[in-house]
Amino acid sequence: DVAPSRGLGDVYKRQVLEITSNDHIIMIDKLCKRILGHPEILGRIIKGFIKEAKDVSLEEIIGIIKGNDGFQQLNNVIDIPYHGKVEFDYFCYINLPQKEGTSKRIYLDVEIQNVENPGYALLTRGNDYLSRMITSQNGKEYDYRNYKNMKKTMSFPQAAKKRDGHMNCYKTTEQNISGTTIEKLENYDKGK
Repeated sequence: DVAPSRGLGDVYKRQVLEITSNDHIIMIDKLCKRILGHPEILGRIIKGFIKEAKDVSLEEIIGIIKGNDGFQQLNNVIDIPYHGKVEFDYFCYINLPQKEGTSKRIYLDVEIQNVENPGYALLTRGNDYLSRMITSQNGKEYDYRNYKNMKKTMSFPQAAKKRDGHMNCYKTTEQNISGTTIEKLENYDKGK
């Protein structure tokens, strides 16, 4: 007749709470990703923050997303041999009609950010994500003989709750150091 150790019961309760809490966090994470991909939400992100969408109505953008003609949700895992694997929260591309009758394909990653400071600069992670999004186009949009077809990539980390309403934009710009050679914007405007 030995009574169970009280400490053992406490450990078991903590483990159950931890598992339940982790399952709850995973469930919320999955639901948030589904919400980000909803045409009404994603359409508003595209309309509000992508300059190539300025002449496209919100209704038209939502129609493109819903119709899947000119829109595709992509595999959110990019695994580059010898460089590791990245898992995006919501990864897609959209072809946005332009005034001159053409369309621009934009690769888009939308991230959920619950932790303001995960131990590294989010900007650095964003640069890695943009690089991988561009590299994933190799062999599909462009190859080593024709870099002209490389498409623009954008990554939007949603601010942690503590910083609701905050958004920053980082982009590549040209700075002429010497001489008069100036590149066309579309040649280097491949990531934001």
